[in-house]
Amino acid sequence: MYLVVDPNVVISAVIKKGNISEIFSINSIIKKFDLIAPNFLVLEFGKNTRKIMEKTHFSEELMKEEVEFVFSQITFISDEEYKDKLAEAKEILKGHEKDIPYLALALAFNCKIFSGDKILKSLISDKVKTPKELLEEF
Repeated sequence: MYLVVDPNVVISAVIKKGNISEIFSINSIIKKFDLIAPNFLVLEFGKNTRKIMEKTHFSEELMKEEVEFVFSQITFISDEEYKDKLAEAKEILKGHEKDIPYLALALAFNCKIFSGDKILKSLISDKVKTPKELLEEF
């Protein structure tokens, strides 16, 4: 089952050892979900790398290991594969534009988004799985 991963859960998985990192750990073993994300996520994450290192006091080596563990579980999808869903996603997410590529990808693959974003959940509750909901599925 496909599941789109948003940047907030990737950042949380890297910096915290809580529910989100547990989901990535469990999924790495049992492979319940095929985690996907737009290529755009790599750029978004890259913009926050320094900030994450400052906040966590991770060495570059530890940061690299944590990121590689999470990224190794995600298949990154090119814009071409979901560009025909961008207009629909934009219409649905009026005023919450940062998540348009993630919703467009979810629409293209007919799947849900793994996110802890409360605003996104309120806008499209049927398309978002929170960390708590995913843990219950394991």
